[in-house]
Amino acid sequence: MASADLTLAVSLGALDRLARPAHALEDATTWTSHVGIVSSEPSYIERRRVREAEYHQEFLSGPRSIAEALSAVRGHFETERYVLVGTDETAGVIGTVPDWAYQSVTEAAKAAGWQLESVSTADDDWP
Repeated sequence: MASADLTLAVSLGALDRLARPAHALEDATTWTSHVGIVSSEPSYIERRRVREAEYHQEFLSGPRSIAEALSAVRGHFETERYVLVGTDETAGVIGTVPDWAYQSVTEAAKAAGWQLESVSTADDDWP
C-alpha cells in the first residue's frame, strides 16, 4: 500500500473468504488508520457475527446500505485513501460512492499476505 493514511472497509463476504479473518483485520490495523466492516445483511446479524467472531473494527455499516455506510465513514474519518475490500457482490457499490476504491479480497489477500480459505481448510470441520 502506498500510504498508511488509509481507511479500510472489509465486507463480511470478504472476511468469509479468508482462512484467518480476525488475523487479517488485526494485521490491517498495523498499516491503516481505520478498519471497519460493512455488510448488506441486517444490522442485528452483522453485529452478532462481528461480536461472536471477535473481529476488531472501528465501524460497522449498521442499518444502512453499504454505499450509505461508506459515505458516512468518508465523512467521519479523514484519510488520504479509502478502500473497500470485497467480493463480486460488493464490487458495484464503489461506482456509487465517491472517493472509495475497490479491491477484491483475492487481490487484497495476495498483497497483504493473508491466506484465502481453501476447500481443504473448509473440509477440516468434517468429522
